Amino acid sequence: MYRLRVRWGETDPFGIVFYPSFYVWMDQATHELFRSPAGSFADLFTDSGYGFPIVEAVCRFRRPARYDDEIVVTSSVVELRNRSFTVEHRFDRGDDEIAVGHEVRVFARPHPDDPSRLTTDTIPPPLRRFLLGEDDRPV
Repeated sequence: MYRLRVRWGETDPFGIVFYPSFYVWMDQATHELFRSPAGSFADLFTDSGYGFPIVEAVCRFRRPARYDDEIVVTSSVVELRNRSFTVEHRFDRGDDEIAVGHEVRVFARPHPDDPSRLTTDTIPPPLRRFLLGEDDRPV
C-alpha cells in the first residue's frame, strides 16, 4: 500500500488530477511493492544487473481526484509468466474507487553483445518466489 497526497502540479487548471499523474503513481507504487529487506527496486538493477521495463500500462478512471486529496494505492502482482508479470493498482480516496490500472513489466538484462540494448530473460526462481509472495527478498 502506498499513500500520497495530490500536489498542485499534478492537476489541471481546474484542480483535477491530470491523467498522466496516475501513470507516475503506478510506477512509484511498483517501486514501493519491490521495497524489501534486500533494498529497493533500483538496487536490483544496480546490484544484479536486471530491470523491469514497462511494456503495457492501462488506467481506467472512475471518479476525479483533486488537489490535496489523500489517495491510497493498493498494488499486487496479479499475473506471473515466464518473462513478465502484471501489477494491478487500485486508487482509493476513502471509500471511493478513483481509478484502477495495471502495468505489464518484463524481466530484462543488458544484451551481452550490446549493453545499450536490453534483452528479456526468464524470471529467476528467487525473484519468482518474491513476486508470488513466498519470500520477502527478491534476490
